[in-house]
Formats: sequence, structure tokens, C-alpha cells
Amino acid sequence: MTNNFLLMSQNTALVQQLTHLCKKVQWQFTQTTTPTGLVVELEKQTATGIWWDLADTTLDTTIATMTLIREQVHGPITIFVPKLTERLQRKLYKALVDDIIVLPFNNQFFLPLIKQRLWLYRHLKPKTTTPTQKVSPHQTVTIGNWQINSQNYTVTKNGSLVDLTPKEFQLLTYLVDHHDQVLSREQLVNGVWGYDLLNTSRIVDIHISHLRDKLEDDPHQPQHLLTVRGFGYKLIK
Repeated sequence: MTNNFLLMSQNTALVQQLTHLCKKVQWQFTQTTTPTGLVVELEKQTATGIWWDLADTTLDTTIATMTLIREQVHGPITIFVPKLTERLQRKLYKALVDDIIVLPFNNQFFLPLIKQRLWLYRHLKPKTTTPTQKVSPHQTVTIGNWQINSQNYTVTKNGSLVDLTPKEFQLLTYLVDHHDQVLSREQLVNGVWGYDLLNTSRIVDIHISHLRDKLEDDPHQPQHLLTVRGFGYKLIK
């Protein structure tokens, strides 16, 4: 089994150190440079674990993101910090991270720690969760040439199945449930992701763009997923 981690960092030295370590044990990681980028990347792949550089974001955004992704990640979340205080340690562990490592770190300490965490997670059964999105009262909704089935979580366009990520489907069904209403980015983040991501509501823009690319005939002139400038988005049938 290949271990694939997600790294959120802009620290070149840290990236090089982790690259060297991963080559030794045949692990892989994908680097992102923003919290939003990591959340989006987590939609695309299953991560063995998360490596997060606190120096590249605020503590509040870190806590918010950890709260958002914790149930998605059945693996260790490791936070790298330039300096550790009791207050920082308390807040991060409250957000259910696994380990806090002060930079620079010792290679001989890091690998055994992560290996032990991986062993632990592989001997724990992941919790079974039910979808968190609100299910429309009607099992199938038609929007133009789209068919959205909220019972089997499928979307078709002109009869062909459209491949959506779980979050794209949740965002689409949330918009369907509130069709013809103007929804702010903050409302969409809270309604779909279930947590206020502070300054990272751009994640909504990214997911709307992906939905338009997959569903609209012309993503640059959408007929259903509309931008209401200065306010947010709305879906019209």
C-alpha cells in the first residue's frame, strides 16, 4: 500500500526535507500552499495523512480547517510549528490533531513517529457516517438537461452520468434545495461544509467553477448556476 500524504506549506526547506525522507521509505506527498488548496485536493484523493505548516496560515484558519476535514481523514494529522506554547498546544489538540512538531525537526524522530501513527490508524476501524447533506424531498429533480437523483447521489446530463465529487454533489443539492434564492459564500460554506472557514470562502468559487465546467453547456455563460455580483450565487431552473 502506497502512503500518500497532503502537505500544506510554502517552506522550501521543509518540502526538501520531507521529499528526502519520503524517498527513503517510498512514501509520496502532494504539496499545496494554501488551506483552501488542501481542502480542494482532499476532495480529489484519499490522503494517508495531513502535514500542515502553521507558519503559512493563522491559528484560527488552522483550527477551522482541522474541524472541517477531521472526519474525512482516517490517518494522522501532523502540525509543524515554529514555536510551541501551552496555549497553542491546547488549542491544536482540542482540534483533534495527532502530533505537533517544532521546526526544525530531527529526521530520526519523525519517521518512527509517523510509522507508529499509521500502524495505529490501520488497526482502528473508520467510523461509518451518513451523508450530511440535506436530501431534497423529491428524489429526482430536473434542471434543464440535468437530472439530479438525491436517493442514489447521481447526476446526469442529457442522459449521461456526470462524475461529481461528494462535496460538489452536496453543493449542487444545497443550491437545488434553495433554488432561486441568492446565497452568500458564507451561507454556502456553512450549509455545505458545516463550518465557517473564515477567510477561505474562495473554496465555494472553486467548487462552483467545477460544477459549471461539468454541467453548463457554456461555463462562461452559465444558464443555471448564476453569479449575483456582490452577493453570491443562485441556481435557477
